[in-house]
Amino acid sequence: MKKIYYTFSLFVGFFFSTAFVFAQLFPVETIVYNGSPDKMVNLVIMGDGYTAAQQDKFMQDVRKNIEGMFGQEPWKSKAQFINVYAIKVVSNVSGAADRPSQPIDNYFGSSFNTSGIERLLYPTRINRVVSVLSNNLPFYDIGVIVVNDGRYGGAGGSFATFSTHPSALEIMIHELGHTFTRLSDEYWAGDQFARETPNMSRDNNPATNRWRTFLNNGGVGIFPHEESPAWFRPHNNCKMRFLGRDFCPVCMDQLTTKIDDLTKPAALQSPQAFFGADKLEILEGQEVRFFDLTSQSPDTWSWIFQGGSPETTSTQNPTVSFENEGNYQVTLTTSNSVGTSTFQRNQFIIVKKDTEAPILSTRNPIIQLNQNGQATLSVAQVDTGTSDNVGIQSMTLSQTAFDCSHVGVNNITFTVVDVNGNEASTTVSVTVVDNIAPVVRTKAFTLVLNEEGVGELKPEDIDDGSFDNCGIESLSLSKTTFGREDSGDNTVTLTVRDIHGNSGSATATVRVDIILFANQEIQEAILLYPNPSQGYLQLTFPQVVDPTLKSIEILDTKGSEIRRITEFPSTGKVIPIDVSHLPNGLYLLQLTSEKYFQTIRFVIQK
Repeated sequence: MKKIYYTFSLFVGFFFSTAFVFAQLFPVETIVYNGSPDKMVNLVIMGDGYTAAQQDKFMQDVRKNIEGMFGQEPWKSKAQFINVYAIKVVSNVSGAADRPSQPIDNYFGSSFNTSGIERLLYPTRINRVVSVLSNNLPFYDIGVIVVNDGRYGGAGGSFATFSTHPSALEIMIHELGHTFTRLSDEYWAGDQFARETPNMSRDNNPATNRWRTFLNNGGVGIFPHEESPAWFRPHNNCKMRFLGRDFCPVCMDQLTTKIDDLTKPAALQSPQAFFGADKLEILEGQEVRFFDLTSQSPDTWSWIFQGGSPETTSTQNPTVSFENEGNYQVTLTTSNSVGTSTFQRNQFIIVKKDTEAPILSTRNPIIQLNQNGQATLSVAQVDTGTSDNVGIQSMTLSQTAFDCSHVGVNNITFTVVDVNGNEASTTVSVTVVDNIAPVVRTKAFTLVLNEEGVGELKPEDIDDGSFDNCGIESLSLSKTTFGREDSGDNTVTLTVRDIHGNSGSATATVRVDIILFANQEIQEAILLYPNPSQGYLQLTFPQVVDPTLKSIEILDTKGSEIRRITEFPSTGKVIPIDVSHLPNGLYLLQLTSEKYFQTIRFVIQK
């Protein structure tokens, strides 16, 4: 069972002695929390070479690799005994240095070519690593550094270090073997790395060898290093030799035993209060998530947030907002059945004035009028991801309702106000379109020809209440003039065009009546007999055959011409007409004169 000491005294001589240590605080995120730090293995992962703008990438890299680690043994079986925290360390420059003699401005000074080995990636500013851990999460058991550089590299030592190379997960787990349990590489790393460790030895005697209890189990033996046969390893295919393999039984036992030793049950002691937060510098109105990091399983929490809302709370991991500019103190008092502890950080939360307006992101929308000639515009149709560094209070449009008068491009104003009153606005072009065709309604109509045998059809004759959402510009017909040849039912198309160029059509039945009448005097004076007839007719005029008569046509009831007579007697008042060739039925005799038209019905009945 480990004992947690919350101390800010720093170690000397990890790899580089130092006379001064930075007491830098950084935001903390809890990735996995399974219990009180004194009962868990506490793995803390820090970033190097991640700029302020790359902190989201850091968190993505952390979560991806931790998730992968818990998918492999022994971490998978022991996951419930492990807490994982991330410290968001900010570097001024991204990546790692090529070599320690040519440093870059990353925070921990991580560099390739450490000790002259290209792939050996390790921090050169160990004092900063120790300071960050001591000031932010001093109860850590494993310190891990992920370096934001895609080149292959990593190292063990006091802190497991690995790059963001595609093999990052395997590198991390391999390096944890070094850092957490002092396992050696099972490939030959060089004479300078040869030493007696749990998986490396000069003793090849099966009776005395340090891993003798595992011999002949799971491939464990005593295998010499080809490069230096005086040294031996327990396995030929272990993760400490090849990435992508499982740990051999010897290495697996070392890792499992270390986790078990650190998490052995022990008597409850008085708590040691401690906390962290996901943000330390914020703008007015922003929220901060606080994390209780107290050991010894507290069961009550009493927070005091100077300048915060809420100002006090008994929630274990509260979220608090700070509305006003300033530096604020945070105090946590925790207790359990044994005792009480208080931890206070002065000027822990720094709140700066927010003077930044929202960042607008918009589109120029196209909206469609409905059947009532109206359209409504919403903020969602304009906004494409407007953001603010604190939070948005409102988004408004200078105009949201549109009608037929707005068809075309309309310039409106999109205004956004953040929670601190900062405002930004822009002009948006809204295109209003009318794509709805008129609704065309028709009715049947009977057209009577005039005395000249001609009829004119007007749109209003067959229109039955056609309408459009924005107004009708014109009505037109597929045919407007009719004659005797159109006798009977005709299909006519009515086309309606609106003011925006949309058109619609519908058909109507137009019946043409070709039975025309002369005036009453002429009708009574001209006679046709016998009617019905058996084959001959006598057309009799009152005094003499009309000298202005142009033609006599015999038509069927559909108006089709059967016979036309254009030569008439010059004397007398009777015109004989032979209709003996016609079958029984109803016929029409059409007289066309310079003065009149007359139609007389007759019947053939033989």
